[in-house]
Amino acid sequence: MAITGTTQIFPIIGSPVSGVFSPPAFNLLFQDRGLDIAMIPMEIPVSAISMFWNLLRSSGNMIGCSVTYPHKQAAFAAMDDCTQRAARLGAVNTVRCENGRLIGDATDGLAMCAAIDATGIPINGSVAHILGAGGGSGIAIVDALCERGIDEMVLDETDPARAAAVQNLVAQFWPDVRVSGVAKPSAILVNATTLGKSCADALPFCKKDIKSAALVCDVITRKTPTQLWEIGKSGEVPTVSGHQMGQCQLDVQLDFLLG
Repeated sequence: MAITGTTQIFPIIGSPVSGVFSPPAFNLLFQDRGLDIAMIPMEIPVSAISMFWNLLRSSGNMIGCSVTYPHKQAAFAAMDDCTQRAARLGAVNTVRCENGRLIGDATDGLAMCAAIDATGIPINGSVAHILGAGGGSGIAIVDALCERGIDEMVLDETDPARAAAVQNLVAQFWPDVRVSGVAKPSAILVNATTLGKSCADALPFCKKDIKSAALVCDVITRKTPTQLWEIGKSGEVPTVSGHQMGQCQLDVQLDFLLG
């Protein structure tokens, strides 16, 4: 795509930002839809994040930004307004700029739900087991599944503070969702940890649970399939990969960006 003086810029900010997968996919999407918009990666250290928000507010051609680690909580604090979803989570990963005002949303959970919908497996009334439930992606996925009518959840989180945060979220906003501490057969399994980034990593779930699952979901994106995804596929279990979630992320972020 050609970048000209009229091109609107939609940066993805993070630190480090070198490993992000979004720019090529977003730029292809912009091109396919005939939009004169370009995504570029911007390395923004924590010490400079407030200066970036000032730049975004005053820029004439930056229409917002995508936010990745470690800026999602700082982004929430900088917003003039945000969706109820972002307010529940206290984090933002998508920002729209309107006449100098910053409006934020948290779309990670929406992206996973959209990827699950594509498999045909129902969310409403189902049971889900979320590993890493209190992390940035995990808690967003928990919230989105609750919003979509999940019946019961296993909130699997090793960090005590994060475990308390996700349990409080469900108790406060989704009191009708049952929370269990015991793994369930035929559950929707979601790996929201970093397990799988390396081929040497342990499996997030045991093989028995994977092969009896209703659906296996992974947030990990890498060039080769994760072991979790491969075992699910070999057992003919429906699967959602990190790449499929990422593809759905494009649409939900773009919908919010364009308002």
